[in-house]
Amino acid sequence: MKSSLKLKFNFLISVLSALITLSAATAGNASVKCIQNFLSKTVFDPGPVDGAWGGKTATALSDFAEYHKIELSKEISRQNVNRLCDEVRKFDHHLGKALVRRFKINISVNDLEKFTGRKQFDVSKINLMSNLNGHKCRFSIQRKQIKNKYKLPELLATGKFSINGGVISFEKNFWFTGGLADGSYLIKDGALALSDNYLLHGTIPYFHLFVSPGEIAERPMQIDFNGTSHYDKKISQSDESWRMRYSFYVDTWQSGILTLKCR
Repeated sequence: MKSSLKLKFNFLISVLSALITLSAATAGNASVKCIQNFLSKTVFDPGPVDGAWGGKTATALSDFAEYHKIELSKEISRQNVNRLCDEVRKFDHHLGKALVRRFKINISVNDLEKFTGRKQFDVSKINLMSNLNGHKCRFSIQRKQIKNKYKLPELLATGKFSINGGVISFEKNFWFTGGLADGSYLIKDGALALSDNYLLHGTIPYFHLFVSPGEIAERPMQIDFNGTSHYDKKISQSDESWRMRYSFYVDTWQSGILTLKCR
């Protein structure tokens, strides 16, 4: 008899324990859902509003608090979701809305260049010709055969640019090479600047081949300038106009010529 009562008592204890655990879990899931529902109305996406706590929800809440400079009373963790739910309910809904979510990413310059496909150009390390400005400027890009000294350079591209404080911005331009070449490459990926004595720094995309219909088109090469000196120059003191020519290596068959002129 005693054994039967003991078994019943243990069974009741087990059921009550299970109910308490289930109740706590249900409350916890509801609190997680409360946090997720709040964050889903912001740019800090917590993932699905499913009551399941995970890294995405934790990160979203942490970013939200950091952006609005809010100090939470408890550590952001699964164990504190009930308290955190109470806190997010009290947040002022008139807080300035974040339009962009910020992510902290550590990436090397080399990896960033591979990821974006663009050369990163830091003008802060250059002693710019800060007094050099101009809006009526033109450029041309040519190629010259190395072995055939008597063949005149061939025109590859020409167009406009402006210069502000020594920093060059490419504008409307045209490539004659065909294929994939168009003016957007220089505008988006061209980054040049002039330091003292018109030394050239930066990078430009360069289409080195003429492509006929039916031929395979290639993406441009990237030409870098690291303090390249001009080989030909013309400066007018009367109207402050100037022209500079720079030569650059392409391959064993050709070299390139970049001409910059402003008036």
